[in-house]
Amino acid sequence: MRLLLFILAVPCRAQPGFEGPAWRPSFSLTIPINRAEGAPQLSTRAWLEIGAVAVTGVGHLVFSEFDASGVFIPIAAGGWGGYVGYRAVTEPGFLGNLGLTGQNLGPAFRDASILAGVSLAGMAAVGAAQGTLALDADFLPLFVLYPAWGVVQQTLVQGFFTRHLDRAGLSPWIVSPVSAVAFGSVHIPNWKLTAATTALGAAYAPLYLRHRNLWPLGVYHGVLGAFFYRWVLDRNPWQELRGE
Repeated sequence: MRLLLFILAVPCRAQPGFEGPAWRPSFSLTIPINRAEGAPQLSTRAWLEIGAVAVTGVGHLVFSEFDASGVFIPIAAGGWGGYVGYRAVTEPGFLGNLGLTGQNLGPAFRDASILAGVSLAGMAAVGAAQGTLALDADFLPLFVLYPAWGVVQQTLVQGFFTRHLDRAGLSPWIVSPVSAVAFGSVHIPNWKLTAATTALGAAYAPLYLRHRNLWPLGVYHGVLGAFFYRWVLDRNPWQELRGE
């Protein structure tokens, strides 16, 4: 499908002493808004995976509303982990296509580290201004659990959502913001967290499309999430996971 914009010839009054046509010239401008020519069609399985990611996001919202994230996270991580494991065993090269190997790990880690450093500095500044710049002893488990959960989330968002949109032939200028909004929307109605995750998603999608490696994105996602909760939101997610 293409969007056609026409500027039609419109009559105008000739001025005295002006010799020439009394009509302005016309032209048309064609702006492509469809997929790139020859781009592959997404398979039924790809669409089902996108739908499953959406269902997982809705589940996250529902369980969070009832303060039951501690129940939802193991279920989601276990279910998706089983699916990825099955595909990895039955399809050689699947983990590489997804971004869960060591391919391009160095450049991906470098760029993700720069982004993480800038983000941490910003959160530290907010925490210092709010008087919430502190670390609790019970945060130590989070630096194991949150990065692991971050890898799961980035596998869903980038591996099963961003990757499929890119494979469909959409422009990166469309894929990145759509991916960012999808990632941020699962954190509604906490608008600070929604804004932060949307911004992170806007940076992560291009990094994934460039390096095709999920590991540093997932690990830093978890680390940044832990600090964001403590320094910006002044909350202890470890206590919340335990229902305290």
